[in-house]
Amino acid sequence: MIEAQVPLKLTLFGEHAVVYGKPAIAYTISEYLKVRILPSERFYIRSSSLQITGVNIDLHDFKIENENVKKVLAYVVEAINYFEVKKPALIEIESSVEPSVGLGTSAAVTVGVVTAYSRYIGLDLKKEEIANIAHKVELKVQGLASIMDTTTETLGGFVYIKGDDAEILNVDRNITFSAGYFRRIATTAEMLRKVKSFKEKNSDLFNHFLHLIERITETARSYLKSGDIESLGELMYANHGALFSLGITVPVIDQLVSTARSAGVKGCKISGGGGGGSVICTKDERAELLIHAMGGRVVNATPTFEGVRIKLI
Repeated sequence: MIEAQVPLKLTLFGEHAVVYGKPAIAYTISEYLKVRILPSERFYIRSSSLQITGVNIDLHDFKIENENVKKVLAYVVEAINYFEVKKPALIEIESSVEPSVGLGTSAAVTVGVVTAYSRYIGLDLKKEEIANIAHKVELKVQGLASIMDTTTETLGGFVYIKGDDAEILNVDRNITFSAGYFRRIATTAEMLRKVKSFKEKNSDLFNHFLHLIERITETARSYLKSGDIESLGELMYANHGALFSLGITVPVIDQLVSTARSAGVKGCKISGGGGGGSVICTKDERAELLIHAMGGRVVNATPTFEGVRIKLI
């Protein structure tokens, strides 16, 4: 059996702006998604922790009739279809968090399948190759995607993304954050379309917010590298305000961010595609209590630095 262990991620700065070529910063956390490949006579996918709970699906012909299942498994199908060699396998997927909550589970499925299946068919890909293939798969499924999630989860650590370039930042390994997530009321794809609609209706204003987020991200990069958490936190609130203006936040997260600021938490913002999903704050017990009290789930936001790992069992 081959197992790929993929760390999930949180976006610190620059979500949505990164889709339009502006910089973003994300990092990998201590929550994981695992993809296991086992020999089989036919292609199957099994998961006890994603939206296909308790279902075995025959992918021998790569045809799935159920639309809801298609959404979950499209990344798996496209990842396998990328490779010319088709070697039947049972693919097991296990996640420590729910899907579609802003932690990069879709990207993790893609990275995990690319990593494990490529090894299963005899390839030994470098991490840069895995990230490149995973992005192509995600782009084919979503139609619009940056390299941020797939690259960050493949490489690990704090990653600065701009366009098609990625830089692993040299950050104090003791730095950490508080984070959690809420159920989403809209998907990332829907949020991407909403932001695109804002751009088409208010191009000048959109460009202003895009430039603002770019300046926030570039300044945050310096604070992150120098370890200036107080200044970093101030920029987290500023970034949240810009994302609120673009229409991707939801009332429960806006209320949490506002309450956290009033309570003295140094920084807090929405993280990821929006429409609900994840929230990240500077490390503070009060922030975690707020997430729990408002109906969210706290996650282990301790940074990890290794990226995707493969294990032969």
